Amino acid sequence: MTTNLTFDLIDGSFKSAEAKRILFTLIKDKINFHELEMFSAYEKYGIELPHSKKRIVALKEALVSIDRLITESAKDDLDIQISGAIQIISVAKKETNEVF
Repeated sequence: MTTNLTFDLIDGSFKSAEAKRILFTLIKDKINFHELEMFSAYEKYGIELPHSKKRIVALKEALVSIDRLITESAKDDLDIQISGAIQIISVAKKETNEVF
């Protein structure tokens, strides 16, 4: 059984508008995932998910930084190189009493 997998999710050079669309789509989807997880946990169990709250803040900060970088690059008529590898590793379950 494979317990480790790595692949390139993004690997290329993009015009500023394309780079922004790609990165914003990925990050906003991840924000949406955490928001849905938080909503579900609160509705079902009345609990909050601190990790998801922190991730949302960090991801929103990343959007601001990305927007700033891409805007500056566009002013200089530069393309954006994006490389993003995904690494998936099978690990033993943690023993927790958490619902999520």
